[in-house]
Amino acid sequence: MIVANLICILGAALLVGLPDSMKWGRLVALWLCYLQGLGFSISLTIVSSNVSGSTKKQLTSAILFTGYCIGNCIGPQTFRESEAPRYPSAYIAMLVGYSVKLTAVIVLYVYMWTVNKKRDREATIEGESTEEIERAAIDRGMHDVTELDNKGFRYVL
Repeated sequence: MIVANLICILGAALLVGLPDSMKWGRLVALWLCYLQGLGFSISLTIVSSNVSGSTKKQLTSAILFTGYCIGNCIGPQTFRESEAPRYPSAYIAMLVGYSVKLTAVIVLYVYMWTVNKKRDREATIEGESTEEIERAAIDRGMHDVTELDNKGFRYVL
């Protein structure tokens, strides 16, 4: 997801920076931005893998999809007719959006990695075996416990 988003940032930066005379370069830059769909698909997978508790999972998916829809409503509004055919405001908005998304993904990854390491340390201190931890995590998961309350839960990175 990070790689796909970096490619989108590259594409948006090229759209902002390339002159109008480089039509093929600008077209390829636009094609690079199409990889954002890959990031959205992976974000849906992250929700299903890293959020437990059925109500919380449904709410998280709904919030993610609502944000996606709001972005799809706002995005076309950045293309102003007065800026045609270059549309600098729209491409700058794309660059900013991809950069914010990349930052959020990195922060989320660091958070999940840190929580996993902390839970591993705590389990080691308590002297539980990996098999015992996994069995307890599965049992708590069957009781619809969220990942915050299930100390055996490990985020999928």
